[in-house]
Amino acid sequence: MLFPSFTFILGFLPITFLGYFLLGKFSRSAARIFLLIASGIFYSWFNPSYFLILGGSIIVNYFLARILWKKHQKAVFIIGVLLNIALLGYFKYCDFFISNINYALKLSIPFTHILLPLGISFFTFQQISFLHAVYSGELKHRYTFSTYALFVSFFPQLIAGPIVLPDEMMVQFDHPDNLKINAENCAKGLFVFALGLAKKILLADFLAEIADAGFAAAQVNFISAWTTTLAYTFQIYFDFSGYCDMAIGIGLLFNIRLPENFHAPYLSGSITEFWRRWHITLGRFLMNYIYIPLGGSKKSHAVTCGNLMITFLVSGLWHGASWLFVLWGAMHGAASVIHRLWSKIFKLKMPDFPAKLITFFFVASAWVLFRAENLAQARKIYKGMFSPDSWGHFTFSRNFLWLLAGALIIIFVPPATSRIDSFRSTKINAFIAIGLLVSMFFFVKTSPFIYFNF
Repeated sequence: MLFPSFTFILGFLPITFLGYFLLGKFSRSAARIFLLIASGIFYSWFNPSYFLILGGSIIVNYFLARILWKKHQKAVFIIGVLLNIALLGYFKYCDFFISNINYALKLSIPFTHILLPLGISFFTFQQISFLHAVYSGELKHRYTFSTYALFVSFFPQLIAGPIVLPDEMMVQFDHPDNLKINAENCAKGLFVFALGLAKKILLADFLAEIADAGFAAAQVNFISAWTTTLAYTFQIYFDFSGYCDMAIGIGLLFNIRLPENFHAPYLSGSITEFWRRWHITLGRFLMNYIYIPLGGSKKSHAVTCGNLMITFLVSGLWHGASWLFVLWGAMHGAASVIHRLWSKIFKLKMPDFPAKLITFFFVASAWVLFRAENLAQARKIYKGMFSPDSWGHFTFSRNFLWLLAGALIIIFVPPATSRIDSFRSTKINAFIAIGLLVSMFFFVKTSPFIYFNF
């Protein structure tokens, strides 16, 4: 079930909203169970077998947490982390490893063709963070199973994040005001949801047509290669930003404040700043559980640079079981190392505008590896971008207008989620009406969110 669909907006969401708050008038437990069931239905809508994987994972991790609450046993914590990684590795990377073993050893081990459960990368990381919080003593309160299950499976953030932490979410589910309809939260939530819906339907899905055509083309010239690259650069921006807005908006309807996960990343003045703005909660997880445990920046510059490379390689592999994603992560890791050498060792600083321009075009160029289906396709786009056989002819076409509209919005329109507390109801109501009504006319073009693949 997709957020931008008639089934979700006209059916699932209003039924879940009304059922949750009506039951909340009589019983907190009944309301919580209802929301858990609704989240299960939402997740199972894609494939009923997914729910067995999610449910089994929740039960096992909560059982391990109960042991850790009684006694902080390192062995239990390690077992929990390994079980989560094994689950993720089996479903997401099994065929990837088989293909590489077959290639390296000239074998013909058959592929498993396992269907990747949606959101497994997200709920796996959340449960690892929960076990760590319990083991380290950061999470001293012993939450009930239903609170934990909601922390993992709450439907607005289940499929594609944000990757939330226990201490920022579980306390909200237990708050006494959670079961009362909050008119202000509803107004703000609908406003942010409408903006996210408009980004997805009116921008991302149209830009996808341009990008898909370019990547599928047999040949590209300089103009078409850059048009394709920028189209995908803007598509993934509005696709992910739209999802984040919708997730935060839906959360507010239920009085749950999800953390900001996206903050104008294309206006960043360095690759380091970019990763503080793009998929913020993933960057936070990798910082806390990969980069810092490796030693972070407390050791020599050489070790720090090595830690950065390892962290970004993990980030690339997390995004997908493909060497293209590993190469994409390596590009960002190398850029981060160069930026560190530039700023920390040589103490150099670039003026703001060229720094932002260079960062943007580096990120856009790296997206080619992220989007390409194979290395040959990526090589074709790069050849057109940087060693063109022909320049092509520039025309003021529909493609140019979409790219121009995307660029202007990115530059001049600040993120809605960063200004949500300052919105006024009159403005909110106007944007809700316009955003929802206009976007709903384009539902026939709806496609899954890009981050559903991860």
